[in-house]
Amino acid sequence: MLKKFIAAVTIMLSSLAASASQLPDYPFIHAGGTGFVYVAPDVGEIDFEISAHHAEPEAARQVVEARIAEVRALMAGLALPADDVQIRDLRKDIRKGEPAQPGEPKYDIKCSVHIKVRDLEKWKALVSPLLNMPNLDGFMTGFDVSKREEVEAELTVDAIKAARRKAEAIAAGFGRKLGPVGGVSTGELKNMTRAMGMASAEPVRFTRPVGRSEYDRDTLLMVTMIKMMQSVDVIFRIK
Repeated sequence: MLKKFIAAVTIMLSSLAASASQLPDYPFIHAGGTGFVYVAPDVGEIDFEISAHHAEPEAARQVVEARIAEVRALMAGLALPADDVQIRDLRKDIRKGEPAQPGEPKYDIKCSVHIKVRDLEKWKALVSPLLNMPNLDGFMTGFDVSKREEVEAELTVDAIKAARRKAEAIAAGFGRKLGPVGGVSTGELKNMTRAMGMASAEPVRFTRPVGRSEYDRDTLLMVTMIKMMQSVDVIFRIK
């Protein structure tokens, strides 16, 4: 038992020594700060899929092309730029899950559609008819701000100020003052936060396309506020 304990302590000390080699060789305080704000979007995007199936692939293709024409006509009627719709990944597959008659396979013709809406006053007028069109499915929406870089720059300044306030409070608690900045990163200083046991695993979020029977119409028609956030990690020398 004693040998096992000594071995465990040896491994732990070796790990700490390796971690310490990644840390600054001067007294420091490591602090993080975050700036965030809710902003009204001025750009919207909607993605969906057009699909049709038929024993004859040409018949299915004609249905898909008819829906594409209807989507383009809808955008033209709203005076939305034709270049803001993209048709992607037109493909043909043999339909799965349905037994076909000998010599008569059923084909799926599909394509993905991406539309960028730069005038959100027309959002509902565009999205509502799309939700009513047959052969359209897998709707996903998102919003953004055209001045994202400007907003992120302001949030970075706020985050740095928050990190400094936090570090000053820590230093004051020990009767010390902050010195110059030794390092800064927009995001975790990965090696150091892990070495010091401060890194936390954040869940990865996935957005799943929803089927026609699943989606919430009111949610898809709603223009939602965006929470924008910028985080920084800063190393301050201690005086």
